Amino acid sequence: MYRPFATLIPRLLLFTLLVPVLGSCAVLQQIAEDAARNPRNAGPSPLLPTVVYQEAVLVESPSKTMMAAYYCPTVVPQTIIPGATALLCRQVFGDPPAAAAMRVSFDLRFTVKNPNQFPIPVAELLAAALVFPDKTNQSLGAACIAFCGSETVGCTGVAGPGACVSKSTDIKSIDDFKNAAANLLVAAGISLLNGEKPTFVMPQVVKDAEVTVTARFTFGPQALLQVLYEIAKQSWQQLQNRQPIEFVIPYRIEGAVWLDVGSLGRVAAGYGPAAGTWTIPTDALVPK
Repeated sequence: MYRPFATLIPRLLLFTLLVPVLGSCAVLQQIAEDAARNPRNAGPSPLLPTVVYQEAVLVESPSKTMMAAYYCPTVVPQTIIPGATALLCRQVFGDPPAAAAMRVSFDLRFTVKNPNQFPIPVAELLAAALVFPDKTNQSLGAACIAFCGSETVGCTGVAGPGACVSKSTDIKSIDDFKNAAANLLVAAGISLLNGEKPTFVMPQVVKDAEVTVTARFTFGPQALLQVLYEIAKQSWQQLQNRQPIEFVIPYRIEGAVWLDVGSLGRVAAGYGPAAGTWTIPTDALVPK
């Protein structure tokens, strides 16, 4: 009848010895990490997503006539009659628009494929645009977006320290564009659905799916207008002959996208450099 009590004593002693050890947060954390690494307890390993750059599409710009009206008074040689050139420009092209009306925006489009059985969020996006890459007046702009959770109030996408930084030398980081001009490229947000208004809320790429991710960027008017001024200055003869100028903007785009992939953590995928041209259209473009 004393045998159960005799076996209980060693168990009590063992429990007394383990309580202070198991009570340690560090030990409990280590046990959790060991369990996560244990193949017998772990599920299927996460798979790497793929990011494929598609195109850069002009979605907002002034018209050719607006461009001519803006630059004509400053690039056409002045006559001996004060104000005559400005008057002629207004008669031909209309009043010069405000600089704020001269916005140029573009959409970067990517295909993101998520092979996992769980959604993955797009955490950060880096874009660098070099306009007139083959000219001496080339201008580089770069922008890093850090997306926020849906519960974040007043999210602006402003990136904090350590954002858009890759450990791989094959993938561009924000530090690679330290010579970028201030305020040349401004992030306007991201969207997953065609026609959806861009926001800075972290988009979720649903499980086992392929989606198109669209990121919108805007050139700061003052910075880009100064670059385009060189085109207008070289074409003053057309303006003097009452002909709108053909504004063609060559560009080169590159950067990276960061996604949160479960236990793999933050995974980066680079894109570019990709080259192309944007042509200022006859009619003004308004973004959808």
